[in-house]
Amino acid sequence: MTEKRIFQIINVLVTFVFFLGLWGCNLNSPKNTAGLVVPDGVSTEPGLQPRFSLPRPSEGSLWINKTGSMFEDSKAAHVGDTVIVDIIENSTSSMNVNTESSRKTGMDIGLPTINLLGDKKIFGAPPGATKLLGTDFSNTFKGQAKSDRSGQVTASIAARVTEVLPNGNLSLFGRRAVKVNNEVQYITVAGVVRPQDISASNRVKSSYLADSRIEYYGKGALADKQKPGWGTRILDNIWPW
Repeated sequence: MTEKRIFQIINVLVTFVFFLGLWGCNLNSPKNTAGLVVPDGVSTEPGLQPRFSLPRPSEGSLWINKTGSMFEDSKAAHVGDTVIVDIIENSTSSMNVNTESSRKTGMDIGLPTINLLGDKKIFGAPPGATKLLGTDFSNTFKGQAKSDRSGQVTASIAARVTEVLPNGNLSLFGRRAVKVNNEVQYITVAGVVRPQDISASNRVKSSYLADSRIEYYGKGALADKQKPGWGTRILDNIWPW
């Protein structure tokens, strides 16, 4: 085997190992899930994204009975149906707390006036003439706290029926992501609604949702600037005063 042949075999092996490494990196590279980010506490179980089969085409008729009814409103009633949730949340809270406490304690210690020690003195004073020990203790505490908070969220989002409960109520879940420049705004809504609370136009107000969870938050450059740095957070956790 000539030297040239050996170099050709080495080049082929090096090229094969190189492309094999690139293929392995491609398998392990993380997928872009920017559009699939969900807030903490919101489940991503398959039940939230139900899979339902499309209705079979009706043969010999222009009417498909699985997509609507001639005698009912087009309202969400089954798993997979969508409904518009109008989020109108106005909250205002105010709290004022005043606490004040005081305690005072006094104690005197002395010997009886009967002098059994003669002319002897205790701590420079004759027994019973004056008090030998006296203490005074007082404790005063006063605290005041006041909190005012208000918030308002107004939006509309399409939610999907994820489950029909035994009593007929519908479990809803909806999510929307809007990206502007490098900032992504997320809106999620989840809750349980009665079918009769859904209007004829297939809309429902968020105030009608039971066990509702509404989240409106962002991720990106603006959201990062609103959080303190990691050094500040560490100092806040270990600083005792």
